[in-house]
Amino acid sequence: MNKIVQINIDDIVLDPEAMGEMLTDCLKRRRMVRLAGACDIGGMLIVSFEDSPVRVKSELVFAPFADTSCDGVSSEISSRYTSGFSLRSSFRHGDAVWGLFEQTEAN
Repeated sequence: MNKIVQINIDDIVLDPEAMGEMLTDCLKRRRMVRLAGACDIGGMLIVSFEDSPVRVKSELVFAPFADTSCDGVSSEISSRYTSGFSLRSSFRHGDAVWGLFEQTEAN
């Protein structure tokens, strides 16, 4: 079974920290879920959580890419990965490209 959360992209851009915390809180509820992915449908981000046999201890964060060229985005994804954050989804807002990143706590 999955859980769907819809977020207005304008809300993410206005307060990315609060929107990331809201998604992180979905992982802390009684029902054990993991982030499955997200889909930009133009103005809305549809986020999918799937049932998980184990509790996932993660933090979900939104961040804009500083350089939206192919090389710039690739470099930032690699840099964030080195810091423990994995890209889970992305979306556009105006000329900006944003990423949804997940940092999973080591067991």
